[in-house]
Amino acid sequence: MARKTKVVTIDSGRDAGKTFQITEMPLLQADRWAQQALFALAKSGIDNPGAIDPSEGMLGMARFALQALGNIDPVIGNELMNELLTCIEIIPSGGVSRELVLNDDGGDIEDLKTLFTLRKEALILHLDFLTDGSSPDMSK
Repeated sequence: MARKTKVVTIDSGRDAGKTFQITEMPLLQADRWAQQALFALAKSGIDNPGAIDPSEGMLGMARFALQALGNIDPVIGNELMNELLTCIEIIPSGGVSRELVLNDDGGDIEDLKTLFTLRKEALILHLDFLTDGSSPDMSK
């Protein structure tokens, strides 16, 4: 089965009109990424029992997630965020996707909002099985 892909077109800012393709990481890379993220969260010092007040709903979950992410070692957090970028290619006007070029002096992305959006979309692509009411082991 082919890996999942998603096409994202930026609609505002300095990157308006640019199109990117996000491709799911290969299985073992995705597994290593997820394990590293879970270990980083576990080491972040968040005390889970009672950390989320059910009456707060999604707001409580968001508060807990931000608190946990804020305690992750920045070096590990940056590595995890940057690895998400390895899943992204740009689709220039010719229509053939190519590796994303990123550097401090420019490159394919000029707007910080675009970088955030693409990382978010890459994360969603990899974790969508958590929100669609199924999981890999629920297909029975």
